[in-house]
Parts: sequence; structure tokens; C-alpha cells
Amino acid sequence: MSVAIVGGGVSGLTLGGLLASEGIDVTIYERKNRVGKKLLATGNGRANVSNVDLKYSHWHSESELPFDPGRYFSPEKRDAFFERLGLDLVEEDRGKLYPRTLQAQTVLNALRRAFASFGGIERTDTFIASIERRGGTFALLSNEAEYAADVVVVATGGRSMPESGSDGKGYGLLEGFGHRLTRTFPGISALECRSPYLKHLSGTKIEGEIALFKDGRRVDRRSGEILFAKDGVSGPPVLDLARTVAEEKAEYTVSIPMINHLEQSGDFRAYLEGRSYIPQTVEAFLEGVVSKKWIHVVLKTLNLKRDESIDLLDYDKRAELLDLLFAFTLPVTGVRGFDYAQVTCGGIALDEFTEDLESKKCPGLFAIGEVLDVDGDCGGYNIHWAMASAHRVFEKIIK
Repeated sequence: MSVAIVGGGVSGLTLGGLLASEGIDVTIYERKNRVGKKLLATGNGRANVSNVDLKYSHWHSESELPFDPGRYFSPEKRDAFFERLGLDLVEEDRGKLYPRTLQAQTVLNALRRAFASFGGIERTDTFIASIERRGGTFALLSNEAEYAADVVVVATGGRSMPESGSDGKGYGLLEGFGHRLTRTFPGISALECRSPYLKHLSGTKIEGEIALFKDGRRVDRRSGEILFAKDGVSGPPVLDLARTVAEEKAEYTVSIPMINHLEQSGDFRAYLEGRSYIPQTVEAFLEGVVSKKWIHVVLKTLNLKRDESIDLLDYDKRAELLDLLFAFTLPVTGVRGFDYAQVTCGGIALDEFTEDLESKKCPGLFAIGEVLDVDGDCGGYNIHWAMASAHRVFEKIIK
């Protein structure tokens, strides 16, 4: 049996190594000049490969998933897979799992080494433009040559990070067999916001909770490090909110505290209100609780002077100041596009595949990873899905 895998990302390399270890003739066709380019960019170059918390709710799709990625590719099965690769995993914040080296290159090297050691072939700089069924085999057509295989697995990724090779063209390979493409939109990306203070705040970080409001109603909230940029906000808790904003048009705002680690401070508002009656300048009062850049924002927003005495402010102005410190509100104008997004939401519809990810329209044709309509939360869930789907197809092929 010969298997052609179109796409040399995590899912393709994982499946390739598994199949090659069983003595199956496997070739990975990669359009870029090397495999694994997107993997090298994940987790800030450290490869967040999975998570301690594998609840089903961390994955999203228009349809019900054909299997539970967390239960099927369980912690035991995942850890055994990485042990065979010679890699140890370590846990960091929010249960994120990384290779002990904290380098994505380590994971890529291990996957490539496993694939090559059993005779797997990487064919780079090869763009598969179309796939045809010819009798009992498949023909893979590139601009320069034609290749044959008994089984084809499409692992081309979605539309996120197109420079890595996942620019959405892989969808056409499956659409050519009559498969349906659901609406695609960027996920795990920064939020674009509108404020006259964003340029001033660029580079500022806050440790705390960000709340997302849709048409005035709070719909989500996440905690962690929030980073301000010239065009909006980013950071792990922000990335989790992108899917909601991109999925449906509405009036979105986010609320962010100016004060770090409020969760550790008890009733900090009552404490600050008491301090506001002590004679001191507004600037002196603010210097003890927020970073310098925030002082400018507070003064401008409330039309206050630095040397104004805070104890002489009337009650309403004092309450307005405290409200601002605890909830700085930004209108959200959108999500950074596919060039910056870490994952594509949407993809080839799942209901046209079996529980083993084999096409119902064309036996012998499979799809794995991000090309399908499955996306996970920020925190290693998308790489976990890539590996889980690869293992699922592997077990089907070798039956």
C-alpha cells in the first residue's frame, strides 16, 4: 500500500511517522521548501503541543466532532507518543504543555526524524494542484509531474499564517470531490480596537481579567497577561475571545482593569476610596497603583490636572476615577486577519466524513488537522487535534 499525505505540518508529519513505522510506503508532499514551518511559529516558537485540561468544550465546529479528541488521544496515549519521539513535556501556565527544551524546533526535528528513520519521503517544493480518482488508485497532479497513491490524506491546514503554506488552497482538493467548505474566519488572534490612547499605551502589559461585551451584555471573560498594541490588545486571554468576535457581527467592547492582580487584593476599591480622602495630588494617588502610562490616560479621560488635590474632588468625580481604574473600556472593531491568526475557524464540513475521517464521497480519501472544520482554544488544543486526527486515520488505514 502507498499513502500520499498532502501537507507537511504537524498532522501530516505525525501520520507519516506512524504509517512509516508500520512499513507502509509514505510520501509527504509539501508546497514550501521545508516542512513544519507553521509549527516553528506556534507558542511563540516554543510549541505548545497540548494541555492538561482536555475537556471536549475546548474544541469547536459547525458539526459535532466525529470523536472526542481529549478522550481518544488521551493524556496516556499522548505522553506515550511523545516518549517514543524521545521528548518530555513540561507544564506551564493554564495547563499548557511544551517540550522540555521550550523550543518548537525540538518537536519538528523529532517528528521528521521518526518519519525518515522508517523510510518516509519528504517531497518539498511540490504543490499538488488537484487529485483525481482513477480506478482503484489516486493521481496527484502538480504543475510539473503526476504522482500515484492507493490512499490520499489531505493535511494542508487552513488559511491562518499563509506564509507557512496554509493559505486555503488545500480546501480545493477536497471540494473537487464534492466536499462542502463552511464559512472560515480567523481565530486565536489579537483584537483590533479604537481609542485615542492605544498608541500611547503600546507595549503596556496588565495582569488581570478582560471581559468581552456583545451589544452591552457580557458574554465572556478571561484572565492572564493582556498586552496593548497600537491597533488593539493581545495576550493569551485576548486570543481566546477572537473567535466570538469574528463569528458574528455585533457591537463588541472589552473592559480591562488598569490595576494589576486585583484578584489578590480583596475589596481593593473600598481601600482606594478610603485613600482618596487623604490630601495628596491626583498624580501621587495614581502613582501608587498604576504604571506611568496609565496616569496620562486617566488625566486626559477625566479632564483632571496632575497637581489637583484628590481629596477635594466631589463624590461623583471620585467615583468616575475609580470606575476607570477598575474598568477601562475599548470598542472592538474586529480581529486581526489570517496573516496574524494562529488558527482558522471553519473548514471542510465534518458531516461528510466518517468517524475515522474518511470521505463518505470517495473511499480511500482522508482529511486531518486544520483543513477540517475543527478549531481549538488557545493553549495547545489545535496541535492536540492535529495529532489526534492523525492517530485516528492511522488506526483506520492499518486495520
